[in-house]
Amino acid sequence: MRIKLAYKLFGAFFLILAIVVGAVLFARHLFFLNFRNHIQQVEIEKLRSLVPALEAEYRANDGWEGLRSDLAHWQRVIGVLSDIMKDTPVLAAEAPLADPDADAGQRPSPLKVSPRGPPGVLLMDAQRQPIIGIPGSDDRQQLVAIEVEGRIVGWLGLEKHTPFKSGASEAWLERQARQLYLLAGAVIVLTALIAFFLSRHLLKPVQRLARGTRDLADRDFTVRIAPTTGDELGQLAENFNAMAQTLGHYENLRRQWLADISHELRTPLAILRGEIEALQDGVRPPTADNLASLHAEILRIAKLVEDLHLLSLAESDILQVNPRPISPAAVLVRVAENHRGPLAQRHIELELRLAGIGATQIQGDAHRLEQVFTNILENAAKYIQSPGSLQVTGQVGQEGLTLRFEDSGPGVPAEALTRLFDRLYRVESSRNRDTGGSGLGLSICKHIVESHGGRIWAEASPLGGLCILLRLPLALTIDG
Repeated sequence: MRIKLAYKLFGAFFLILAIVVGAVLFARHLFFLNFRNHIQQVEIEKLRSLVPALEAEYRANDGWEGLRSDLAHWQRVIGVLSDIMKDTPVLAAEAPLADPDADAGQRPSPLKVSPRGPPGVLLMDAQRQPIIGIPGSDDRQQLVAIEVEGRIVGWLGLEKHTPFKSGASEAWLERQARQLYLLAGAVIVLTALIAFFLSRHLLKPVQRLARGTRDLADRDFTVRIAPTTGDELGQLAENFNAMAQTLGHYENLRRQWLADISHELRTPLAILRGEIEALQDGVRPPTADNLASLHAEILRIAKLVEDLHLLSLAESDILQVNPRPISPAAVLVRVAENHRGPLAQRHIELELRLAGIGATQIQGDAHRLEQVFTNILENAAKYIQSPGSLQVTGQVGQEGLTLRFEDSGPGVPAEALTRLFDRLYRVESSRNRDTGGSGLGLSICKHIVESHGGRIWAEASPLGGLCILLRLPLALTIDG
């Protein structure tokens, strides 16, 4: 059976309360038990102080017959009891007052005793046969031995009793007990109310979090939980909101990714389908030019699939990078020479200013850097307006090696500079799909550069176009 958290909290509060109340009641019981034993021990000590007088009486009369036959003499012998026992709570409460009708010339009796002796006090012989007083059962007697010449000749006893069993003391105890029970009842009720409201207060944020997680499971990434406290539960609500926002962001990226991929594949596939159907219907003859057009679209799809595969490897952190000492300038010169012809055909002048970094080396993967430089130069060939220019400069500083690719334009809006490296992103101007490209090149460059411990970003070019900046550390050890 599943027990709700509210019931668990409520039960925990009441368990603690029960332990506290039980401890208080047990402490009260121990107090009165120990206090009763203390009173009885005090009474025994007071009886011991009477033993010497009784021992002297036994020696004088050679026995107890004088006390047995003359109770008045017993009164005189134990007259000291009034001084000895007056501080004993029970006997003082139980002892009768002096006789107001006693003869003025006669010494008043300190204790008005019955023929059986003072209340609760008894005298017995060596065999524990009663001499004065009426003994009770053995388990209700407190006895002190009376010894003469090393032998026990009698016993002085005090009947066992429970302190505060009657009179004002009992009434006081009853009042204390009632007050304790009332206080315990009030504490229980107050604790129940506090436990109820506190459990509700603690569970409200948890219940909101539970509802929020259910909404997230239902793909509602707009759900948010307002933090109502500044404690760990409030921090948990803030963390939940951050998680929901991140999940919503990635969900939007996923949808945009699927839409962009379907769009990128739909266009070349539609072209291929149209041209192949035209060939099948005899509308277009299977000439070399028509087959070359089909081949170009196939290459375009293959390039898109290859870029997607490379980007997936980079985003999964499994893109292999084999570092070794290389010269970035040498790699860039080699790639630039391969693209100088296509750039010249579009009347784009390529200028390299790499003299200052010719001997500079880094730990890197030459093949991956070739992909970076190739993507940047291909973008330049597609987007720079003819006639135009592209300047590549290199500089070594404290932060590392910096390469600048500056073109003559057209440029891009300022708000688009930070998004150029997003996958499948294109600027809706001259840099659009009509000039070709999948929109993945710069995103791949970003992942490759970062895998080398570097950084790549975009700025407005002083030449009027776009400036791509690439910075690599001069010394770097990379785990492949």
